[in-house]
Amino acid sequence: MGFTIREFVEIFRLILGYILGIQFGYGVLILLLGRIMINYFAVTIEENPSNLIQKVINIFMISTIGSGYYIYKKVVHYNWFLRKIFFAIALFVQGVLSIVIYQIIYRSMKAVFL
Repeated sequence: MGFTIREFVEIFRLILGYILGIQFGYGVLILLLGRIMINYFAVTIEENPSNLIQKVINIFMISTIGSGYYIYKKVVHYNWFLRKIFFAIALFVQGVLSIVIYQIIYRSMKAVFL
């Protein structure tokens, strides 16, 4: 009993939507809670991973919630108000790009496989 192509495309669509949604949601949490969420992310990431487990954890964390952290690091040198404005603009752009990327990938997979 295996997956059909239709089921695979549906599972991939859900995983892609979850990853893009989680990236955006964590970015919103960073916008609202600031340093609390940044410190949480910084604690979970190893700067120089020494073994496979640390590398896997780094890859997982960066791929699921890493974009908000890296956007925040780009705007951290501005004052509080400008940082929030720039980060909100970046989140809006990320949200629009996430929707566009989702639609492009899903529709192309649907056209090729279904």
